[in-house]
Amino acid sequence: MRLGDRALGALTLLGAIGLFFASRQFSPIPGQKYGAETLPLVISILAGAVGIWLLVQGLATERGAALTTTPDWAREPAAWAKIMAAIIVIAGYILVSDWLGFTISSLILVAALMLLTGTRLLTALPVALATVIVVQFAFGKLLLVPLPRGEFLSLPW
Repeated sequence: MRLGDRALGALTLLGAIGLFFASRQFSPIPGQKYGAETLPLVISILAGAVGIWLLVQGLATERGAALTTTPDWAREPAAWAKIMAAIIVIAGYILVSDWLGFTISSLILVAALMLLTGTRLLTALPVALATVIVVQFAFGKLLLVPLPRGEFLSLPW
């Protein structure tokens, strides 16, 4: 099912409104000009603008058209099997990331998702490794967000 611009614009606008009101509930950080609500508010305003733009564009170009269409890929069982496999891989990541650790579980996740999309193994592995290293550095060193180290590496081998 493919959403038309009108439907996608309406959903984006509703999400932006929901995010706007949800972010207003965040408490301010003492001693800072900007609180925890600043980034979600900016994102909600930008998303609202995109939603309005999609609605206007959809109303101008899709008069009388259906709100949804079903693309050809959705009629193929193999496509649905790949979607289910991706959901299983992501659920597996959620279940084992604390035990296996961020680095190993993310490497498996990214490589598996790339293989599901048809990427060759010799391309998927280095790209997955580079992605995990960049994310580990960005979160662990720059943003100081602790990522799971994993009990697996702490086992006595």
